[in-house]
Amino acid sequence: MNSTGQSSLDVNRLVTGMIRASRLDQAFYGELRSDTSWTQDAWIVVIVVSILGAIGAFLGTLLSLHSIFGAVGQLIWQIVAGVGGFALWAFLVTWVGNSWFKGQGDFGEVQRLLGFAYSPRILSVVSFIPCIGPLIALVGAIWSLVTGYFAIKDALGQDNTNAILTIVVSFVIVIVVTAVIGTVLGLGAFVGSRL
Repeated sequence: MNSTGQSSLDVNRLVTGMIRASRLDQAFYGELRSDTSWTQDAWIVVIVVSILGAIGAFLGTLLSLHSIFGAVGQLIWQIVAGVGGFALWAFLVTWVGNSWFKGQGDFGEVQRLLGFAYSPRILSVVSFIPCIGPLIALVGAIWSLVTGYFAIKDALGQDNTNAILTIVVSFVIVIVVTAVIGTVLGLGAFVGSRL
């Protein structure tokens, strides 16, 4: 707490947590599960990673399309999709895992562990670099999927099979919901441009 009574961000704690989560430090995952003081930090990780990924998408769109409007649209969409997609996935992982696949965790535990599991996605900031950037971003996405698996398994107290089933089912639902939202927004923009 600072002198005004508000909690302040401990950047060193945040970065150290991101590194430990990325290294699959099981002791850290256990700490995240039981310590609610990490909740705000997990959301900060998701927001920062989403913003950095959005900056990479912004620069990529700007360089490839030479369109500031398209790039700004990409920036906004990536931030909203990153944070909103995380919230949706954390909710679905909790619900699907507990309802169907013998999970025993709550939303708070899942969001803390999954939030830090997003850490390797920070590599998406370089996605705008021709040739190598998308590959580095892909490595970050795959790495994040691996950390997500361990986070979900630990947060819900599941065995390997149930954790994998939870990931697959919840991820498919996220893809369907995202596709529906994208289609509705796309149709709305199309109809709006015709009026």
